[in-house]
Amino acid sequence: MHGSRSFIILICAIAGLGTSPAALRAQLPADIPVGARVRVWLPEPYRQEEGPLRRQLLRGSVESVAGDTLLLSIPGAVGAVAIPRVTMRRLDVSRGTSRPVSAVERAIGGAIGGAITWAVMNDPRRSGGPHYRTDWRAAGVGASWGAGIGAVVGFAFPHERWHRVRLPR
Repeated sequence: MHGSRSFIILICAIAGLGTSPAALRAQLPADIPVGARVRVWLPEPYRQEEGPLRRQLLRGSVESVAGDTLLLSIPGAVGAVAIPRVTMRRLDVSRGTSRPVSAVERAIGGAIGGAITWAVMNDPRRSGGPHYRTDWRAAGVGASWGAGIGAVVGFAFPHERWHRVRLPR
């Protein structure tokens, strides 16, 4: 009798180990803090004109995380929305806005765009307007102007930065 009981416990433990990976895939990661601002992509049954193809994008604050369900508070809506983990296509957590980081990112983009634009538009034989002997010189001037303008725009209008949370499949 005692031997059969331990055999049953052993069988249950092996069955539990065999089924737990599927159950664990349905769980949300533990690093999603309550109160954090998140954006969640959900499946969309019909193709829409705007946004990601066949995905709905929701942004809100986490009210609670209960194993396999995220309770999301959406601004302007009454109550909270329960989102099961299995329906999520993507989950991002906000890192907030940072004026210096936005300024650097926009400065880099502006420098690249300015360098390309000025190099393409340069004509050394032109008599009026800005013209440079080499395209490299024009690219350098364009990069400096683009970086300066991009830094000012990035500092004045910082954007929200997002961190993607890996969801097990």
